[in-house]
Amino acid sequence: MRCGTAGSPIRHSRRGPGQHGDMEPVEISAGRLHLRPWQPWDAPALQELLDDPEVARWTPHPYPCPPGYAAERLAGDAAAWTAGTRAELAVLDATTAALLGTAGLYRISATQAEVGWVTAASVRGQGVATDAVGAVCRWALGGLGLARLEARVLVGNDASRRVAEKVGFAEIGVEDGAWVYLLLR
Repeated sequence: MRCGTAGSPIRHSRRGPGQHGDMEPVEISAGRLHLRPWQPWDAPALQELLDDPEVARWTPHPYPCPPGYAAERLAGDAAAWTAGTRAELAVLDATTAALLGTAGLYRISATQAEVGWVTAASVRGQGVATDAVGAVCRWALGGLGLARLEARVLVGNDASRRVAEKVGFAEIGVEDGAWVYLLLR
């Protein structure tokens, strides 16, 4: 199994998780999208993205998001990148820099990670999640050298199921109320 769409320019980090103790943040250009690490000044935009009842329905984020939730989350991002445990990227329109969503790697180890994503209501159904997740997967499997990626999609979230399948994940079963998908290098 391989990550979905044709290759895109990716600025690779030189070190991955478990290699020399840290993971350098990357920026990924993927056609109409630009993915980059979240910055502290992105907190209001992230807060708005997460403060969506549809996001709360399918993710562990609280709803409504308490004031300061996004800022607290972003405060831990640099440490997570350095520790190599989480690599969350803002998904932006490559032309306007408008926030379209987020995609990233979670629970990263030397060989595997979980992939997650959220898109803004205004761009759902337009292929943004598929393109962003495909780019993150190519970076994870190629740039970081991970061998196994997993995606967990809550039962009922058919849109995210379609994203996982379009990117190339194979469904391996249902566990704890979520479809479990696997993508191997």
